Amino acid sequence: MFYCLIFTFYSPILVGMIIVGTCGFQHRDWTPVLYPEGLDPACWLRYYSRRFGCCELGFTCYRIPEVYSIQEIADETQGAVQFVFRVPSKLTEARPDNSGLAQRFAASLWPLKDAGSLAGALAQFSPEFGFMRENFDRLCLLRDSLEGIPLIAEFGCPDWLCTRAAKHLSAARIALACIDGGTSLKEKTFFCSTAGVAYVRFQGRNQSKWVKGDGSVQHNYLYSRAELAAAIPEIRRLEQESERVLVFMNNHWRGQAIMNARMLLELIN
Repeated sequence: MFYCLIFTFYSPILVGMIIVGTCGFQHRDWTPVLYPEGLDPACWLRYYSRRFGCCELGFTCYRIPEVYSIQEIADETQGAVQFVFRVPSKLTEARPDNSGLAQRFAASLWPLKDAGSLAGALAQFSPEFGFMRENFDRLCLLRDSLEGIPLIAEFGCPDWLCTRAAKHLSAARIALACIDGGTSLKEKTFFCSTAGVAYVRFQGRNQSKWVKGDGSVQHNYLYSRAELAAAIPEIRRLEQESERVLVFMNNHWRGQAIMNARMLLELIN
């Protein structure tokens, strides 16, 4: 109990081992919801790092970053933020077993890994990537190719969202991404911890917009306090079953992710 009280008193970012943040930080419509008017965008990440404890970055889906750019991120945040990077799309769309590409991706992130600020790599798989032995073996190969970076897997196929699949993922120490909203094929989010890091992402519940792929409107959703409060017991359970829980808000349109991240922190407190 004393341990938890220390976190609550000293930090608005960490509550026990629940860490709250957003997907991305470079959104111009977050001024003035988060960033003050006139703040140089070059200072946004440092400003963000003083208010939230994790951040997911997706540009690595399309290109492997230069090491110097990852070093700049490490320098700006000084260990205050836990990062998750999305793995190159080529590893999930066609060749999850491409160990060479996976190793180059992992090597590019070493400054954050050395700083203890690299929480994991998120691999997003399409609905065609079903729950079968061949695909599970590919997952394990991808995990091994990441050179110690924890693998978080997000599945479009609902067959992975069950206790049987979770047992396999747990045995392999691969974290299951728990997704609220978006194109989720289940009405109720499947909250399950399968590794040391538990991962939760709130996508927004504009289901029809996500299914149609309706651009930024997909992210135009503000969760109510009641909707977030309903998820708190599940997040607390994940906290008990894992070393830490990373919670991301991806409803970034007009700063709604910031509003909901703050709201979630208040509810957890």
